[in-house]
Amino acid sequence: MKKISILAIAPYEGMAELLNSIAREREDIDMTVRVGNLKDGVKIVQELTEDFTYDAVISRGGTAEMIRSVCDVAVTDIQISVYDILRYIKMAEYYGGKYAITGFRDITSSAKILCDLLQYKIDIITFTDESEVLPTLLKLKENNYSLVICDMISFNISKSISLNAFLVTSGREALLEALDRAVSFVHSISALHKQKELFKAALTRNNESIMIFDENNQLWFSTLTGAPADRQLSKLIQDSVADYTGPKEKVLIRRFAEITCQISNSPISYSGRNYSLLKIEQKPSLYSEEDGSIAIYNDFNEMAADEIFAFNSVNLIGKTHEMLEKYARTQFPVLITGEVGTGKEKAAALLYKYGPNGSHPYYVIDCSLISERNFSHLLASNSSPFNDVGSTIHIKLVGELSKKQLEKFSNYMENTRLARRNRLIFTLVKPHAKAELIEKYLANRLSCLLLPLMPLRERIEDISSIAALYINQMNLALGKQIIGFEPSALQLVREYPWPNNLDQFRRVLKELSVITDTAYITERHTREILAQETFALAPSAANVPSGPAPSVRLDLSGSLDQITKEVINLVLAEENMNREKTAKRLGISRTTLWRSLKS
Repeated sequence: MKKISILAIAPYEGMAELLNSIAREREDIDMTVRVGNLKDGVKIVQELTEDFTYDAVISRGGTAEMIRSVCDVAVTDIQISVYDILRYIKMAEYYGGKYAITGFRDITSSAKILCDLLQYKIDIITFTDESEVLPTLLKLKENNYSLVICDMISFNISKSISLNAFLVTSGREALLEALDRAVSFVHSISALHKQKELFKAALTRNNESIMIFDENNQLWFSTLTGAPADRQLSKLIQDSVADYTGPKEKVLIRRFAEITCQISNSPISYSGRNYSLLKIEQKPSLYSEEDGSIAIYNDFNEMAADEIFAFNSVNLIGKTHEMLEKYARTQFPVLITGEVGTGKEKAAALLYKYGPNGSHPYYVIDCSLISERNFSHLLASNSSPFNDVGSTIHIKLVGELSKKQLEKFSNYMENTRLARRNRLIFTLVKPHAKAELIEKYLANRLSCLLLPLMPLRERIEDISSIAALYINQMNLALGKQIIGFEPSALQLVREYPWPNNLDQFRRVLKELSVITDTAYITERHTREILAQETFALAPSAANVPSGPAPSVRLDLSGSLDQITKEVINLVLAEENMNREKTAKRLGISRTTLWRSLKS
């Protein structure tokens, strides 16, 4: 027969020695004995029962009560009999001084019964918390009490304040009785233990790990092992457990070392209590942390750290707003088209935010940065986000894929029904050499909803509203109180063609906000700043005369990093937002370019 595993927490060394002696005499138990009182005892239990390897815990008094509040393993009290109390009362009578009985209720409840039966008039004080002990004993000492009959905590503190004390110990019979009760209880629930171990074995055979947290976010069950990687993962989750648990289902992606973890939360209820069931699937990471071709966000709030998402959305102004809201409610794939700087990436993020998959991850795959190797992995690896279910995947700058990559991707989407398992959002810069071909395929073969974003020069009626959003953002950042434009200045803004659209408009508004010290942005400042801008339109604006672009003035007052970033943004705009061409022209790698833009 399998031995019953028992953890015994003794409040003093004498009890530990007696328990070890009893354990050596019995063949039905395997007992671990540790010495610890109250919080120390609780700490020992938490460390030793981390993997729930014990069938039962035995301890005494207040320590047993505190252990019971933090441990789901059965806790059996080592009881103190009235005979133990009577023995120490008789000893106190021989002592002859003024005395009281103090301790947690395991001692004081028996003492009260005994004193009622024998009509002893003895002061009995019950503690409910460790913090009450010292002030109570000091007060007794001030009132000329020279002795206390007490438990371990009172005994130790009494010595520190020079107050005599009799420690009430538990006899051999009490320890045997507690062990017998613990063994009997474990036998009575052995069927439940077998069921639990069977379920645990079944769960651990799966590729997923399981963690269950109660409504106070305390770990209740885990299939993670004691291996270093599992311990690291368990700590990662428990350090920010509120991010993963809660009353709503959600899926999060976390990376550490070379592992990507998909953590799914499923709220469950049992016996009137709420729990969070976390299913953890570990996969090798598809790409290195330095690779900027794939970004992962677990909710819209995580995007706020990126400047591209930080500003108020001008996509929620005008005609685009209505289409965006309606498209967001569906699961259909969406193709967002527009010139450089029209806010395609922010529109894609808003489709995710307001869509039905907001509790699942959001992936951004930048086709201008992805290598051939990583692209092949996306289509073949089990760790690919394409194998997710219910996620939103933004295929950014899809026109940057080569013809061969587009053919492979098209076949993959059709053969795997990718668009049915996940929400797909494509962004495409127009004009583009492959724009017509890609748009035709995505619209007709994949049934994409089309969301064209108008260039800023065709949104004249929205310019004042867009300017108000950007000025408000600049006021918050700069501590200013700019109200808007002078009428003549606003007219200049409306007449300017804005070849790089919202990106350029936001940058110009930033410069104007910095140099403006009045309530309104003046015509003079507006004319000066616009004169420094390149007036040539992007290739799609053929109706605007083009010619030699005036030189662009760089602001050299900032740091080297700021100047570098400004140069990169200017070259990026001139290269029609093509990051590969920009990196080649600047003589840097695409990874270095990505880092500079993110810094």
